[in-house]
Amino acid sequence: MVPDMAKGRPQLSRDPAFERFLGAAVGDDEHGTPVSVLSMMVRLDVDPWDEATELSTMNDAPAMKRLEALMVRFQDVTLAAPDRSKIARTLLAALPHREKAEATAVSSEQAQFATLHPGAPVFWFIAAILIVGWVAMLARGG
Repeated sequence: MVPDMAKGRPQLSRDPAFERFLGAAVGDDEHGTPVSVLSMMVRLDVDPWDEATELSTMNDAPAMKRLEALMVRFQDVTLAAPDRSKIARTLLAALPHREKAEATAVSSEQAQFATLHPGAPVFWFIAAILIVGWVAMLARGG
């Protein structure tokens, strides 16, 4: 098997769903080099995949607070508070559950309509048995 690096496109994570988030730029360091979320977390000695997984399961406000706290600790890229909030919001939008939630938003009425009642399969099974029995009875001439 040929590694992804040989193909010219490195895989950034163990879970490809986090590639967009982990590869996103936080800002530029003092040398003008773009710094990714992955690089920031590694430099902070935080496991990027564990953190991305945790952030993707959190509600917006706690996730924003947590990501901004990481960005404050990260001294290689200096950002003003409003810029930090804007960047954090953009980064969180790149997490997989947030895209999926926005793309597949369905009203509760639609979801309720589309869901079968728990007893529906049993009802159809019993109806099928009764119909087969009725057809068998007619075939015997009864």
